[in-house]
This record gives sequence, C-alpha cells and structure tokens, in this order.
Amino acid sequence: NGDLEDPTYKHFSRIVNFVIHCMIFTAVVSATWLLKEIKYEIALFNNVAIFWSIVLAFHLLFVITKKPKDSEKQST
Repeated sequence: NGDLEDPTYKHFSRIVNFVIHCMIFTAVVSATWLLKEIKYEIALFNNVAIFWSIVLAFHLLFVITKKPKDSEKQST
C-alpha cells in the first residue's frame, strides 16, 4: 500500500510495468520462435518481433525520462 502521489512510488511502478512487459515479450517471442523452428511457418514473425522490440525500447525511454529528479539525491 503505497502513496500513489509519491513520485518515487510512481517511478518504481513504471519500472515494474516495464519488467512485466519485457517478460511477456520474451515469453511470446521465444515460444513463437520455437513453434516456427519446429513445425509451423509464421510469415510475420520477424516483423512483429522487430516492431514489438521497438515498442519495448520506447517503453524503456519513457521510464528513463519520467524518472523523478529527487530520487537521485535519495539514493546516496
């Protein structure tokens, strides 16, 4: 039960959301690649994986740019 108005709490919430996004990306892309290699021909696999990795990179940039300025002083 954190304070939803606390900037540090919001930042760590965004980090957790990014990590969950990474885990879902890894699981889906790995499973799809495995199916592609074993049996099925998936035509759009490369395009979807590249597009999703670009979205993931923008998500990371969003998390980094929204980092509160006060957390740098508190971390020392």
